[in-house]
Amino acid sequence: MLAGLFMPLVLAFIIGCIASFAVQGFISFVGIASSYLRGDESLFLGLPSELLIILGPVLAGLIVGFILKFSAIKRWHGPADSILASHAPGARPDTEAGLLSTLASAVSLAGGASVGQYGPLVHFGGVIGDYISKLTKDQTSPHILLACGSAAAISSGFGAPFAGLIFAHEVILRHVAIKAFAPILIASVTAHTISQDIWSSEPLFQASTGGISNFYELFALAALGILSGLIATLYMRGLTGPFPVPKRIPTILLPALAGLCCGLVGLFLPQVLGLGTESIRAMIAGEGTISLWILLLIAKLSLTVICIRFNLFGGVFSPALFIGVATGCLAASFFSLIIPESNPSLFAIAGMAAVTGSVIGGPISTVIIVFELTSDYQVALGAGISVCFANLISAKIYGHSTFDQLLLNRGINIHLGRDKLRLAAMNVETFLRKDFIRLAPEHKVEEMIYILSSSGTSEGYIIDPKGVLLGKVLLPDLNMISKKDVPPDKIIFKDFLFLHRETNALEAIESIKDFVGESVPIIDKKSKQIVGVITESDLFSALLSAEKERNKEELGV
Repeated sequence: MLAGLFMPLVLAFIIGCIASFAVQGFISFVGIASSYLRGDESLFLGLPSELLIILGPVLAGLIVGFILKFSAIKRWHGPADSILASHAPGARPDTEAGLLSTLASAVSLAGGASVGQYGPLVHFGGVIGDYISKLTKDQTSPHILLACGSAAAISSGFGAPFAGLIFAHEVILRHVAIKAFAPILIASVTAHTISQDIWSSEPLFQASTGGISNFYELFALAALGILSGLIATLYMRGLTGPFPVPKRIPTILLPALAGLCCGLVGLFLPQVLGLGTESIRAMIAGEGTISLWILLLIAKLSLTVICIRFNLFGGVFSPALFIGVATGCLAASFFSLIIPESNPSLFAIAGMAAVTGSVIGGPISTVIIVFELTSDYQVALGAGISVCFANLISAKIYGHSTFDQLLLNRGINIHLGRDKLRLAAMNVETFLRKDFIRLAPEHKVEEMIYILSSSGTSEGYIIDPKGVLLGKVLLPDLNMISKKDVPPDKIIFKDFLFLHRETNALEAIESIKDFVGESVPIIDKKSKQIVGVITESDLFSALLSAEKERNKEELGV
């Protein structure tokens, strides 16, 4: 009893330790690899600096393309896969895909690709958590340990333990699970403590940003939120919507092509290469001009979309921070004409939070990150106003988040909830019954009535010698036929509900919602042969079981 109670907490502590080293190791690897690809120790020393800017991301693209081409995975894995794994049974994270995706993102960043690091780290943290669950034979819910890993990654990467806790519940689990709260908090705090004790990091934001200075700024921050929501929508549509990927270019060369684009743009705007952390700090401090901010916003948004769509893999979180800061700076320059005493740094941070909150679908997490990194309640309050309006706009125009749309592109609607996703993962063949009444098309009506009455059932299936389902007859309908010494007319048995064997349980429940009868036949789509039947009670039991599992996961009951 006590072992089962404390086991999740012990495992959460272990995950927090491992995740903190993994995150900081990732960051260190990017720094070291970057020095060889485009830094002081570059492999191309002696070449003109302009050529180094281009060769770095191109070489990174070639490496990433090689990994994707010659590995066993078909696509890169990220936070969307962690979200799916925490909701749907049988969708456990692929450990190999997680490792290779993390490696690819590290190489991309080291080469100067316009991508982020936090998304891959969130997924890698989830992979660590799930792997620990597998090692312990899932004695603790794998969903909880996956969320522990994701929280630890956010906590270590941002230095924001409470943001990690909220992120895991808001973005990954999508509910506040009582039994998950303590393990996730322990993992997050552990990762943060280890990272702070061993590695020193410079805060992303200024500590003395300042908050709302007057009442009129509330309206300006709301307007900034609306603008940020529109920018975030444009960014997300680029990441997930239709995109003209060149079909004639081999897949292995697409990342290198994206790297070439980054290098060429980087010749003129080096700020958009990599994470752009220093540029973010500079913009928050008010450095730059309107024309520069416009160029940076357009370039960062465009390059990130090109990198992601051309498989030069990385996260979308950090670019969203950059795009949001540029948006906030532009808004601040406009509102300073109307409200001279307004705080430009506050608008920069608010824009950053608003765009990011919309992109990841985590408005609360984003506000908590702002609060933890500034230690300023007023800054978080101002940013929260923009975040609120941005999410209202982006959710209405686009949807909940980039990750949800990526899943929708794969035919997975995460908003169905755990119970319905569980049903969607179950095939109707799971409930297949073979004990149904088989009738021949040569049977007379009176013979059919006798067979059905003798068997104590009111339904029978007319099947030809090859097993093809021809129709379904009901005992009341047969009794209504006046001429019983001949086979029934085809009109009587041709109109009936059936399901294909590929149908899942959720689709089946939707199909039979208006059905009246004992059973529904399941047929093979190609051969038209009947393979069995299912009953309403089978599907109803599956529905109750799925709801029970959801309650167990979300409420601990």
